[in-house]
Order: sequence, then C-alpha cells, then structure tokens
Amino acid sequence: MPHRPTGTTSRTTVSPRNRVALRLATLLALASLSLGPLAIAGSAAGALNMNARILLQGHARAGSWAAIEVELQNDGPPIVGELQMDGGSQANARYAMAVSLPTGSRQTYVLHAQPPAFGRNVTVELVADGQKLESATVAYLVHDATQLVVGVLAGEPGPLVEQIKLPNSTTGVAPAIVPLTPADLPSRVEGWSTLDRIVWQDIDSNSLSPDQLDALRRWISAGGRLVIVGGSAGIGTLSAFPDDILPYRPTATVDAAASTLVSLLGPAPANAADVPAMAGALAHGRTLATSGDRVTAAELTYGAGRVTILGFDPTSGWMADSKIAEALWRAELPARTADGTLLTDDSQLIQAVYQVPALALPPTGGLLGIIGAYILIIGPINYLILKRLDRRELAWITMPVLVLAFAAAGFGYGALLKGTDVVVNEVAIVRGAPDATEATAQVYFGVFSPSRATYRIDVPQGALLAGPIAGDPFGQATTTLDIIQGTGPGEPSAVRNLSVGTGSIRIVRAQVPVEAPRMRANLQLSSGTLTGTFENASDKPLENVAVVLGSSVAVLGNVGPHVSKDVKLVVQDNPFGSSLADQIIGQQFQGANPDSIQQSIRYQMVNQLTFDPTGMFSNSLSADQAVVMAFADGQVLDVKVSSQAPRLNGNVMYYVPVSIGVQGHVSFSSDLMRTTVVQSDAQFFSKDRFFLSMGSGTATLAYRPIPFEGTFDATAIRLALTSGGALGALGGGKEIEPLPSIPVACTDSNNTTPPGCQARRQDFLPEIEVFDRSGDGVWLRLPRMTSDAPYSLADPQRYADPTTGQVLVRFVNDNPELQAGFGFQLVLEGDIR
Repeated sequence: MPHRPTGTTSRTTVSPRNRVALRLATLLALASLSLGPLAIAGSAAGALNMNARILLQGHARAGSWAAIEVELQNDGPPIVGELQMDGGSQANARYAMAVSLPTGSRQTYVLHAQPPAFGRNVTVELVADGQKLESATVAYLVHDATQLVVGVLAGEPGPLVEQIKLPNSTTGVAPAIVPLTPADLPSRVEGWSTLDRIVWQDIDSNSLSPDQLDALRRWISAGGRLVIVGGSAGIGTLSAFPDDILPYRPTATVDAAASTLVSLLGPAPANAADVPAMAGALAHGRTLATSGDRVTAAELTYGAGRVTILGFDPTSGWMADSKIAEALWRAELPARTADGTLLTDDSQLIQAVYQVPALALPPTGGLLGIIGAYILIIGPINYLILKRLDRRELAWITMPVLVLAFAAAGFGYGALLKGTDVVVNEVAIVRGAPDATEATAQVYFGVFSPSRATYRIDVPQGALLAGPIAGDPFGQATTTLDIIQGTGPGEPSAVRNLSVGTGSIRIVRAQVPVEAPRMRANLQLSSGTLTGTFENASDKPLENVAVVLGSSVAVLGNVGPHVSKDVKLVVQDNPFGSSLADQIIGQQFQGANPDSIQQSIRYQMVNQLTFDPTGMFSNSLSADQAVVMAFADGQVLDVKVSSQAPRLNGNVMYYVPVSIGVQGHVSFSSDLMRTTVVQSDAQFFSKDRFFLSMGSGTATLAYRPIPFEGTFDATAIRLALTSGGALGALGGGKEIEPLPSIPVACTDSNNTTPPGCQARRQDFLPEIEVFDRSGDGVWLRLPRMTSDAPYSLADPQRYADPTTGQVLVRFVNDNPELQAGFGFQLVLEGDIR
C-alpha cells in the first residue's frame, strides 16, 4: 500500500451516485427548514390527531345543514390553517373554517355543511399553506324531503324506539327513529333541521347548554314538535325548560285512573291499573287529560311547532300494548309536512332574486326611438345633406361613421340602463313566533356585476352560506363557492373569489338566527268566521300584512308601528280560486319601475310558500294555524362586496303562525281540518290534497280539526266520496247508519265465492268504515256510498273524540283487480265548551 506524503491533506473520494444523494439530502433539509413548523408537524408521527363525527348520530337531510364536530390534538409545533370539506358537485360549494392549534392544544370545532345527497361519507381535511396535514372521513345517512326523522332522548331509549311504529311517507319510506343524547344536539338551530320530532324521557334538561336551549326554542318555533313523556327520573328533569314553551310545569306525581286517558289511548283493558303521571296546573295551550283538578297531559302551540307533555310512561304496564301505543304515537308524531318555509325547492326565491332593474328588459320606447333615429339619419337625412352639399360620394365615409356613432349610442344607452354599480339584491323569509322576537331567516342574495369580476363577500352576522338548492337556472354558477365559516355563532362568514360574469348575477343562500318585529294576534273562530285583532308591537312599519288560514285571506294592508287593526275572515273552501299571491300582493305588476319590480319580487316570495316541486302551485298553506304574513323593505344581512359600495335592494317576508281560539258552534272542513295517514296495508297508497289512490287493501286516515281548547260535542258528521276534487259546501245529505256487521267480500271475479258474499265494487270507489269510540272501540262498515253525493252520519258523537275532535276513517279496497281512485270530504260540526 503506497505511503501518503507527510503534510498533505486527506481527501475522501465520493462516487457520483453518492454525490447526487448528498445533494438531494441537503436540498430536502433546506426545504424542510424553509417550510417551518407546519411541515414538521405534518410529518411527525403521532404529533397531530384528528377525529370527526356528524352530530345527530350521522343523520342528515338533502339540502339541510349538518353539524360536523372535529376534535384536533396537536402535540407538535404550532399550526395555523383551515378545516375544509368539499360539498360535492350538487352543492357546488367548499366549506372551510380557520383553525389555530398551539403546541399541546386540544380543541373542538364544529363545521356546518350540506353533505352530498347521493353520498355516504365526507372527508374533512386540515390544510395549511395548501398542504394537507391530516384528514378524517365521516359517514352519514341522508334522508329525503318526505322522510320523517324522530329523535329519542331517553335514559333507556330502547323501549321507546321499539314501541314507536309510524306509517311510511307518501313515497313509501319508513320513518327513522334515532336514539340521541344531549351531546348529539348541535348548538346552532340550523343543525337541527334534519329532525322533525323529538321524544324526551328521563333526561335532565340541565344537561343542555344555553346555546342548545336557544336552538331548541327556535327549532320548535320553526315547526319542530317536542313530546315529553313521563318516566322514572321525576319532575326535576324538566327544570331547565323555559316556562313559555311548556303547557304546564309538573309539580307533583299523581296516580291517574286509566279512564282519564281514554281520549289519548283509547279504551283501556278491563283490569287496567292506575298509572303514575306528572301533574300540574295548565299554563298555556290545551288540556289532553286530567286527574282530578290537575292536568296530566297537555299540548302547547309555539310558533309553527308544538310541545306536548304526556305525564305518564307509555312503555310501562298495560300501556305498552302495541295497539294502544301505536295509536298514541301516530297521533303525537304526525307525518312530515312542508308549509313553504321548509324549503326543498327554492326556484321561486331564485326567480325573485333575479328581479333587479339592471336585468330588466329595456323600455320599448327607448329602443324604438334609437332605431327610428338611426333609420332617419343614416337614410333620408344623410342623403339630403350630402345632396345639398353636392358631395354624395362622401356617403362611403358618413355611413360607417354614423353606424359607429349609433353603436356607441346603443352601448351607452345600455350602460345607462344597467348602471356601473355592483348591486346586491336580497330576499328573505323570516320565520318567528307570536309576541316574540326570536326568529330564523332564510336569505337569498344575488351579486350583480356590470363587468366580469371576482369579489370577496363578507357577512358579519355569521350566517351559514351555501349555493341555491335548485341550482342556477341560467348557468352562471360555473365556479365552486369557496365558503369560510366563523368558528362560532355570530362570527363573520365569507365567500372567497366569487366570480361574476358581465351583466350577470351570482346567488348565495344563507341561514341565520335573527330578531324579528314583535307581532301579536288575538283571533277567535266562531260560526265559520275568524275575527279578532292584529297588533304591530314593534317600532318597524309593516307592509302588505295579511292573515291567512288555509286558502282564506284577510288583507290588512300596511300597518304602522304600535298600530292595531281588526281582522275579519270568512273561512271557506277555495280549492280552485285565486292564488295566495293574487290575494295578498295583487295581479298588476307590469313594468320595470321600482314599484312594479318590488311587487313582482313579493309575488314570487308568496308563491314559494305554496310551490310544489313537481311544478304545480297550491293556493293553500298547510300550516296547522292561522299565519300572519307581512313585508318590509331592507336587508337582513349586512353584505360586504370587496372594496365596493354596492347598491342594496331588499325585501323581507315575516311569517308568524298564530293560534286560534275556537268557541261555540263551529264547522270544521277543508282549511280547518288536518288529515294524517295512520296506517296502510294496501298494495300501494298515495294521497294529495284532492285525490287518494290505493290498491287492494286498507288505508286508515285521521281527520283532525285545528287545535282548540275545551271539549268538543259533535252534532253532525257529513261526508262524501267524489271522483276527485271537492263538492264545495256539503249539505245535510242522506242520513246513514253503520251496517250491523261487516259483509264478507267475494274472492272471485264472478262474485259467487263464498256463498252469500258481497259483490266487489266495480266503480273504482272503496268501502268506508268509521271507528266507533264508544264501548270497546270497533270498526263499523257504512252502506255503500255513491259518487258525488253527500251523506250525514247518524249519532256523530260516537265517532268524534271529545278532546281533539279526531275522526278515524278506514278505506277498504277488496277488489284486487282494480285500483281505487277517489276524493273524500268530511265536515265535522259541533259545539266547543
């Protein structure tokens, strides 16, 4: 081995391959240092943990908000970034929320989003500087617009979940009965929109946070139904519920006799024992059952919703019988209905947002003037002037100049009409409760731009933002909405990089809790006429005020601050009469002037309340009460558009359901009667406002008057089978009594088997049975009714419940070869004491 000379420097030889590897390592080290703590945190094993879940046990509804709870634990360097979730192609939105995670922090964020209707899971990512650091995938179950969702909050939810048996929706979908805990309930009311009903038993209401209690109140006001049932935990579990949403405050537990619960449960078994029940004094609403001088069951209408207290435990003792419990729950947990403010299709509101002057057609007179001047100047005037000057050869120059001049004039005229300002046009439906200011607003605002531009939209009130449910009818939504949410209620939200084309409008949907003007109404129904007073108890003037009951309207006009007006409304069937929009707003709104455009916008807003996504309009509200509708100018949201100072247009509709006092002699029919499908074993069954269709089998419907206080004494039940639609006001008609027994139906087409059987109907009409509440409670068959003829039922008090007025009717189609298609009318008349 050669000897190295003394004093020379030792050098290590590096191969070309190792030299490349060394350079790559050096570059990676420098890159990691330049990226700072975020890259280190993202790469450190176990330094960042992320877990996520959708509240309400993962249940969501198409077009509604879902609350996604995300837990983050950071044991590495600090992280500043965003939570992001892609809403899918249908929502055309991405939802984001800013997060800040110091070293050693453990934080919980709630991101609200609208999951894709056709998905089963969503992925939430933690992103910083465009780099994904962590992600979590959460599963969800989406429900359609017709499916009833019932949340059960109970110490032992199993017996209730097992006992609650409800009919399928009109589309054949079974209701979802979901066990929940208080931790599953969102703190914002928007996250409750999947729930239709809540059953509460043996859960301490003090476990709800103040935000959850506020969300519960707003959810009830918006149409939710809360049913509180007795249990083993005692009356103290209800202490946190506010007095104004409870029909009575339980103060003691009493033993209630089985006979006192007949109106709710039907006839009790002969050996039925007394049951323990929470009792108290009625404070609001109406009594459903009493024990002595104390109320053991009652219900209260609050806004568009209802709170019911059943002081007894329906899962214990003889009440646990499936037939008894089934009737109870079908009455207390009715099918999901929409009244226009629960949006499944928002196409009419989208049309309203597009009603801005800048998008209106130009005046015909102006266009004709420009065209006429162009023809005169470029033709005879140009010719005569050149002829007088004897320079007709200059026409080769003057005509192009004139064409350019008129083109510039046309462009200037268009710019003058459309303006050069950014415009924000907003429409909002604000749903509140009587004599209250808490409300929830559904807001649609459109950003109009005179030129192609990209804007940042800021909403200081912290509304939840999304794209329209029905999409963009004019194809303007070519880019995804990049939505930023605040980290808590009331914190600002925004849309980043909103792209708007030239002369176009982009629409954003928002939902937010708001304060509404306080309104009061004292209404009484007697002899088919609704009378009383309406008071605008706020400092805000109201316009186009109307009281609506079904399809009947009392127009009050404009009502100033702290002004009262008398109400008189004759309630009558109006199935094919004028629409609600025609009655409230009027038909005349032609033209492009501001007043006509405002009238057109409000017309579309009323149409939204009665719009059927199948493309039809109804002229009736489906609410269980009267509704006060009122309008006002102005904006619900304080929308900021980048550095612009936009022109603002706004129209607000206030929608306030109000209860009705019913006393004396009254007749309940169409607009005063609510129909619920209780049970059906028919091969198929469908129902709309005027027509029922069913295959072979039976369908049971409950006909129940609007809520009233007192005891109902039926004096007449009039009914009619029709070929579809309504007969109008039903007269007395022929009196009929039930048959002694239900005939045996023939099983063959020749109507001979078994001997003595009743021949099948061939007129596409069903047999009719009514439930006799007297005695043991049995079904009775009525004589065959002919089409389009009124009948009067003998001994009507046998069939009408004295507490609720409910009448049960069963339709029977015993001909497997024919589909029954028919209409049915029932008028219930009597006295309320």
